Amino acid sequence: MKSKYLLTLVAAGCAAARALALTIPSDGSDGDFNPTADIVVDLSLAPAGAWDASNTANAGKGIYDSSKWAVVFKHASVNIPSGVTVTFINHPTHAPVVWLVSGNVTIDGTVSVKGGDGPLGQVDQLTPAEPGPGGFRAGAAGPAGKGRGYGPGADANSDGPGRYGLAYGNPQIVPLIGGSGAGIYGGGLQWSGGAGGGAILIASAGSISIQGMINANGGDPHPGNTGGNLGGSGGAVRLIAEQVSGNGEIQAINPGDLFGFGRIRIETPVLAPTVRTAPETVAVIPAAIPILWPADDAPTVHVVSVDGVVAPVDPTAALVSSADVQIQQNGTVQVLLETKNFPPSGFVQLRTVQKYGPAAWVTAAHSEGDFAASTWIADVTFAPGFTTLQARATVP
Repeated sequence: MKSKYLLTLVAAGCAAARALALTIPSDGSDGDFNPTADIVVDLSLAPAGAWDASNTANAGKGIYDSSKWAVVFKHASVNIPSGVTVTFINHPTHAPVVWLVSGNVTIDGTVSVKGGDGPLGQVDQLTPAEPGPGGFRAGAAGPAGKGRGYGPGADANSDGPGRYGLAYGNPQIVPLIGGSGAGIYGGGLQWSGGAGGGAILIASAGSISIQGMINANGGDPHPGNTGGNLGGSGGAVRLIAEQVSGNGEIQAINPGDLFGFGRIRIETPVLAPTVRTAPETVAVIPAAIPILWPADDAPTVHVVSVDGVVAPVDPTAALVSSADVQIQQNGTVQVLLETKNFPPSGFVQLRTVQKYGPAAWVTAAHSEGDFAASTWIADVTFAPGFTTLQARATVP
């Protein structure tokens, strides 16, 4: 008599239950987070500083660390009661949210980093829909034309419906990064898409109980848009704890289509089967000292200058009334980029996104330098108005 086995595979590792003592770098200086009514956390109030510094002087506001691109809260405990919803106002840099908790986390209500919905009116479409923290804006539409979505997964085509390219990031969700925004679709009557879902990391030295919901979905598309344009792509949720229990739900999906799923990662030796996730995932064993940030020697790429004007180290891409860099000509100019810990034989590109126009990828040429540090030059012709730049470095 032959034995028969059924084997189910998912794109993640499996965790076996075992005793685990997690080291979570939280001094509790942001205090207990225990809202009793719906609350909007304003991330723009976070003072700039080192993420691991004591925040006693600004308890409850978190710390914005530009080197990590994150607003970090070091709570003693977190308790979101049933019926209570926690939402966020973006930091000017749209940085993601990190909760480092020295005690337990209970989410009976809702924690939402959902992307903004596509606006209903044509006047409202002049401004891109806001993403969740760590996500990317949707496209905007104006008299000069229709814009594309923003973010690593946004489409680069100059026309057509706003869609997404290949998935980006990695299963570890290091670095912590959210979803991309959809573009504008339509001719005379334009349909706007939703913004990308945000990204949140919740790391507890104890347990995480989810009876409610963590929502990192992309924003909904314009209600009249039934075909060409999608909602924003899902963001990212990463949980780290000694155990994760409850019968609640974690979502990081695109509400308008099967394209644009986000990422969910749960690092724990004990995950209750009643916790529902979309997209689906399973638990992985965390390191005793979890890796929170990219390594110091991780590859990086950034814009150094545009037409000789130095770009800020920590840009905001405001797209309204001000710009990170102002140039005074519409001709072809040089954009200087720098890579670190990246081979000169690699591939460096620059995505240019007009606020009310098409997007395109421009290939940069290696100028000088080596693996440790190199400079690259991209020749770009800018149209009048706002253009956003996004750098990408890849190795075949």
